[in-house]
Amino acid sequence: MSDSKDIRRIGVVILAAGGSSRLGQPKQLIKFQNKSLIQNIIDQSQAFTFASYVLVMGAHAAKIQKSIEPGNFNVIINENWAEGIASSIRKGVKYSLEIDPELEHILFLLSDQPFVTSELIHELVKTHRQQEKEITGCKYQDTVGVPAIFTKRLFQELSMLRGDRGARVLIKKYPDTLAVVPFDLGSIDVDIPEDYNKLINFSEKAAKKFK
Repeated sequence: MSDSKDIRRIGVVILAAGGSSRLGQPKQLIKFQNKSLIQNIIDQSQAFTFASYVLVMGAHAAKIQKSIEPGNFNVIINENWAEGIASSIRKGVKYSLEIDPELEHILFLLSDQPFVTSELIHELVKTHRQQEKEITGCKYQDTVGVPAIFTKRLFQELSMLRGDRGARVLIKKYPDTLAVVPFDLGSIDVDIPEDYNKLINFSEKAAKKFK
């Protein structure tokens, strides 16, 4: 996006602190299309001039940090990552506001959604700006979730989340102030080894389709 004024008051937070216990290895470092999942989401985000960049790590932080190029991102460590994703959201909000106290919106991204692109982020920002809702989220399968943008009116509630309850709690709570961007591939993430196998098979089939 060339028009930086569209996002001058939006901060971006990548949530990448999970322990990947069911996968048996750090999902952040799984390779897909010759790049780790976490590096992909970092790179897609850096196509934009956001007001702040925060990358929240937790489990395997030292190993992951050695394997990535964070670029503009401020890397912070969530020592309480085992509590669940809420602890990383709280950390991300707090640190984003320390970087820019005038922040008006925060875009949350996950490190294990391989099909997030700069085009999708652009569409999220554009929709959020045009529709002027409190939340703009992505719709996949029968749900709306992250990637999602939240306005500052919800920063306090984001900072009060606890346990393994993520931002989707607020998306469900405020359906009347929600804008939606279609993202069919958003349901593809990597939690268990079978998920990774499905991802590779999906990618191979998609590639053959366009040959």
